[in-house]
Amino acid sequence: MRSEYRLEPVDHSALAIARQLHAVQMSAYAQEAQLLGATYFPPLERTVDELRTYPEEFVAAFIEDQLVGAVSVWPDPEGLGANIASLVVAPPYQRRGIGRRLLATVLAKRGGGVVTVQTGARNVPALTLYAQAGFVELRRWLVGHEPLELVKLYRPASLTPESSENAA
Repeated sequence: MRSEYRLEPVDHSALAIARQLHAVQMSAYAQEAQLLGATYFPPLERTVDELRTYPEEFVAAFIEDQLVGAVSVWPDPEGLGANIASLVVAPPYQRRGIGRRLLATVLAKRGGGVVTVQTGARNVPALTLYAQAGFVELRRWLVGHEPLELVKLYRPASLTPESSENAA
């Protein structure tokens, strides 16, 4: 049985919301680190207090009063448009369309402008989600001691939110 969920903007500077966001991020990032084979994964080092100060806009997914996923957006550091800083769904709630709907919400709000995101190059579920929404690879690079391969993707401005939803 699929639980109904709702999306809404949230104030991540509020302590109660920040704690819920942080819990979902930590569970999703722990899963991603395992998927990537990373023993050191910097997103797992983030604290609730740091999250409260992020200059990002958050939209969260809720099932009843439980926060189960979220997406955050801020300007791309390279000036390419908007950047998805984080898109996470708590592992028990994955594969229900929550991540896809969070992504569609961001794309609709950005009105067809360029949107970027970066993820681990071996994160096949994320790469598949973004490819289905019209994202293409911009570049790859290695970071850290292990090293970890990252990939930056972008969604060209020529795509409208409707065309990317139809492709998905």
